[in-house]
Amino acid sequence: MKTYKHYHGTPNQIMAQEEVSILLCVERALASSSNSQTIGRNGELPFISFLQRYLPNTLRAASGHFITPNGDISPQLDAIVFDARYPLLSENTDGSALLMLNSVVHIYELKTNLTARDIRKSIENSKKITTLTQQVKEFETPDGWGSPRQTLLAYRTEQKLETLEAAFFGASSPEISPMDSIVLRCLPNDAAIIGGVGGTLHLEPPFPEENARGPRPDGYFPMFIPSHTPLSDLYYSLVQNAYYTLGERDYSFNDIGAHFNDYMSWATA
Repeated sequence: MKTYKHYHGTPNQIMAQEEVSILLCVERALASSSNSQTIGRNGELPFISFLQRYLPNTLRAASGHFITPNGDISPQLDAIVFDARYPLLSENTDGSALLMLNSVVHIYELKTNLTARDIRKSIENSKKITTLTQQVKEFETPDGWGSPRQTLLAYRTEQKLETLEAAFFGASSPEISPMDSIVLRCLPNDAAIIGGVGGTLHLEPPFPEENARGPRPDGYFPMFIPSHTPLSDLYYSLVQNAYYTLGERDYSFNDIGAHFNDYMSWATA
C-alpha cells in the first residue's frame, strides 16, 4: 500500500510539482509575449488557481481591489486572500473582484523576476496599503494578528541574493508595514550556497523578555530562511496565520451583516 508522509526539512514533493506548474505558466508567457500586462496576468492566474484549489472553504482568493468603509479604493492587488463568509461587492469577467476591507486576510504582490528596485517599490506600496487598512479600527496596529498581512512573492530573481537582501533589509519598516518576501527560485549559485532552491527574506522582531535585540536600530533581526519547497512554506504559514487572524477578529455573522451595510447603501426606492 502506498503511503505519503512529508518530513520537516525535506522537499514536499506535491508542492514541488505545484511550483513547477506555476513556473511553467510564467515561462510560457515570457516566451510568447513581451507585454508586461500579459506576463503579469499569467503570473497571477496560476497562483490564484493554486490558492483556490488548496485553501479551506473558509478562505477564497482573487485579484482586484479592496474598498474601505470610507469609500477609498486600494491600488490593483495581484492576489488577495479573504474571509469567504463575506460577499463580493463586484466581480469582473476575468475573475478580479472588489472586496470589503474587513474581509481581507492576506495580500500578495507577485514579481516574475525580482530586482532590488522591485523590492524598494513594493515596500513603498505596502506602506500605502497599510495606511488604507488602518481605517478599520481593528487593523490600526499593522503587526497585530487581526490586521491583513502582506507578502512579496517572486517566482525568480534577476540579481544575487546578497543584493536583494541589502535592498530588503535596508528599505523595510516592519513597525510601519511588516512584509516578508518569498522567492521560489534563487539564482543557481545562490541556491548551491543556501542549500535550497529559494526561501524567505524576513525581519524577526526583538525579544523584549530576553532583552535580545537585532543589529538594526529598531532591534529587528534580518534573516534569509532557505527552503527546499518555498510554496509549501508559503501555504503552511498562510493557512495557519489566516486562522489566527480570523480568530483574533472574532467576527460573528451579525458583525458581517453590519459591515455589509457599512460599505453599501442599497437602491431601495
